[in-house]
Amino acid sequence: MLEAGVERVYWCFKLFNSVKEKHEVDFADLELSSLFGEVKRIRNFYDTLSQTPFNNFTKKTRIQDYLAHELPYGECVGFFAETNKWLNVDRLVRRLAYTREFFVAVEQDDAENVLKQAFPNGEIGKNVQIFKEGRMTLLRFTTNQYFLEKTHYISKLSRDEQEVDSNVETLLTFLTKQINRIPASSTMQVGKRLEDYFATREEPSLHLTHYMHPYKGKFHPKMVRALLNHIHPEDKGVVMDNFAGCGTLLVEATWMGLDSRGVEINPLSALMSNVKCDSLNLDPAALKKEIHALLQTLRNINPADDELASGRKLPVVAKYDARMLRHRRDEIPKKVLKMFSDPEVINSFLLARQLIERIEDQDTRNFLIIGLSGTISDMLRRRNSDFLTVLEDRLNDLYLRIYLFHRLNEALKINLGSSETFIGDTRDISGSCRRLNGASVKIGDGQIRAIVNSPPYSTALDYIRNDYPQLTILGLADIEQLEQKMMGNPNARVYPNNLLQEIQRGDSDYQMLPENAKSIVNVLLEAERKKEALRTYRFFKDMRKTLQEMHRVLETGCKAVIIIGNNHYKLNGKYVEVRNDEVIKQMGIQIGFREDKLIRRELEKSMAGMIRYESILILQKPA
Repeated sequence: MLEAGVERVYWCFKLFNSVKEKHEVDFADLELSSLFGEVKRIRNFYDTLSQTPFNNFTKKTRIQDYLAHELPYGECVGFFAETNKWLNVDRLVRRLAYTREFFVAVEQDDAENVLKQAFPNGEIGKNVQIFKEGRMTLLRFTTNQYFLEKTHYISKLSRDEQEVDSNVETLLTFLTKQINRIPASSTMQVGKRLEDYFATREEPSLHLTHYMHPYKGKFHPKMVRALLNHIHPEDKGVVMDNFAGCGTLLVEATWMGLDSRGVEINPLSALMSNVKCDSLNLDPAALKKEIHALLQTLRNINPADDELASGRKLPVVAKYDARMLRHRRDEIPKKVLKMFSDPEVINSFLLARQLIERIEDQDTRNFLIIGLSGTISDMLRRRNSDFLTVLEDRLNDLYLRIYLFHRLNEALKINLGSSETFIGDTRDISGSCRRLNGASVKIGDGQIRAIVNSPPYSTALDYIRNDYPQLTILGLADIEQLEQKMMGNPNARVYPNNLLQEIQRGDSDYQMLPENAKSIVNVLLEAERKKEALRTYRFFKDMRKTLQEMHRVLETGCKAVIIIGNNHYKLNGKYVEVRNDEVIKQMGIQIGFREDKLIRRELEKSMAGMIRYESILILQKPA
């Protein structure tokens, strides 16, 4: 039966023009099947426009101009569906990842009533257009994902709040008022305008707070959003990434209006993840004031002055402890000092850190620490640059991203989800987790509705080496302890001989591994690849404990997505593949999960760590 006052509803979903791989279309299909329902793939929009009801809008409205604008490559450009009722349009606008825009046609001439049905809560943003043809009404919706991604170019081109304001307005009207604009050449280097960047066929991944700090090996935001949509289409319940890294999943969940929790063993990464989410709630004016005060204070103090060496306080500012600064500098490893062209810049880092710690508001304080940490990273590259100049540039860029989000959200009206990432060991979530302030916390049994993560593979990036200067200068971690605990650490010295003895003795941790896991470990040992064998064994051993914790915290009937790469080793002239995905699947089944889906895709970019394929393994905790 149709809803009262509603005829049949027709839906047409258009993909982003950056979509070019088959797996991206599959992800788009997956998220739509969960958030919306069954859809049919469209090979060419002519097939849709030639049929009722969309053919009613080809003359005056010229819907074909919108549908033909910036099409994706490949055999699928979008999806079509029919329903006998209105579905939750707000959820589709807020959550879809691979759909750039969608059109809804209904035989109803009361446009105001149609909008009420589309937005029962009354929150209508600027991302909707209304067209009428006789008794037919057509709505065009642009997803939040489009606007969020395109802010990447606004951040590149905006130097102050006034330019942000102007560029946000350009973004909000681009797909309506400038849809027929011819973009400049992609190779043009000078004179490009913001609209020219909007037409670029790429998937920005460093928009808004995704950019907050340098980080290697991060998630693809669009992919993780789509996978979360697939396993958790509801708006209630807490989602989790227990390998939180720099917080990509948590940022996406926050923008989608979902509450989320992260677990991350690296304190800098945990801080990064929290700042990316918490800073979205900061008041831009208050944040700007704190940034100005910090920079002004630093300009009035020279950390190389005799006053610092003697321990006396300068009359200009009485907010630093020179003796503590000297003590902290003595703790910095010499190899870190040698990384900088001028080792005296360490004094500036330590002074800024101490001044930031005096700021009362925790979210502002954490924001500034992340800005300082990013400045340390910048100074390693900009070796002859002035510290205050680099710090000011970075803080100004980060501030403008917060200001930009607030300006954009005046139109999008996103109700942000709450997020928190804990410092903890994913192998022992119940006993190791603590907040940034040091307070212990526990994620109880069955408290999580969905998990999306990507474990560090057994030939992973060296995350500690990437963050080593910041971790030591800012005093965030005991490096030796962190190296011992971090999963997938490629550093050979964290794999002692007792691991080999466990294998040789057939200890319980070894015996509990699936046969395919034990087989590859033994193949590597027989080929005299001891380092790789121990690393692989330790990874599987750690992942089994992690899967047990994931099973514990996940609510029954709910799902977990594990994104994992498969390693390849050249043994006796032939490449041997370590099927991490199959091993993890078998361990998951042993623990109590059941396999829901396994998607395998060939990696597009590098061969780093000999990872050639990436698998998306979906496990479900049976009801």
